[in-house]
Amino acid sequence: MRAAILAQGGDTAPPVDIGSAWELDVTRRPAGYTLSDGNQTAINSSGSSDYRRWVPTAKAIRPTDGRRYWEVLCAPGGAASFDGYLGIVSEAMRAFYDEGWNPISGGSIGWRGNGTLWSTNAGPSSGSTQQLTGLPTYGAGDVLMFVFDPASADLWVGLNGIWRDDPVSGAPTWTAAPSAAFYPHIQGRDPGDGGTLRSLPSQFSYPVPPGTQALGYEDPDLRIYQAHAFLEFAWDKDLSVAVLEAWLDLGGGPRLTSGNVSLFLDHGGGTALSAAHAALYIEVDLS
Repeated sequence: MRAAILAQGGDTAPPVDIGSAWELDVTRRPAGYTLSDGNQTAINSSGSSDYRRWVPTAKAIRPTDGRRYWEVLCAPGGAASFDGYLGIVSEAMRAFYDEGWNPISGGSIGWRGNGTLWSTNAGPSSGSTQQLTGLPTYGAGDVLMFVFDPASADLWVGLNGIWRDDPVSGAPTWTAAPSAAFYPHIQGRDPGDGGTLRSLPSQFSYPVPPGTQALGYEDPDLRIYQAHAFLEFAWDKDLSVAVLEAWLDLGGGPRLTSGNVSLFLDHGGGTALSAAHAALYIEVDLS
């Protein structure tokens, strides 16, 4: 089976998931939070209001991972305006998921439901720092969009298909301090609040911006590169066909690497037929 999906007749190909859905960290689930949907949804089901706790993802975005895109669907049964924060938490802050601190310190970035952005590079004991106002407000049923560049700690945010700042050519919404790892998180500061983490193209409501990979993307074990040229000339009853094809099948780890170069010439004259075929095939087992 070819490693490509072709859109024919102008139809748009369906989203392709390469990788796996990211889950929230079940070992870092504060009391009063309920996880569901394969640990992709977190709801403050029995915690009190002003419940300053949250759930980070089990996996981390590393500085070498490149730009990543994800969405959060705000819990439909939550408040019209969330009082909590959604965004990215740093490695230094992850340990405080159940310590009564909002996820906005230690190089973390939190977008609050009232349209403000909070972030500080200092530790949680230093207090909260509001950095921006005038961002879109959000609440029940809204879809939040995030693009994060872990190499520069740049975050772009958007709401319901509209970016607050252009993640392709614009400056980031906010930049934090570097970290060895970053974790998207879900917070439900009031009962009923929370959301669902979306990390794969088939889950997204909106397209992944150019130059960005889905959060759940994983570098494939198999890549196929193919170039194919086909020429056919017909004059009267004569027919000549020339085919030139080159493809490379590259694997990683205990996979298979192979290369194929094929040249095919078919020359027909009158009722006579002549054909020539030359092929080179190389197969290397990398196990």
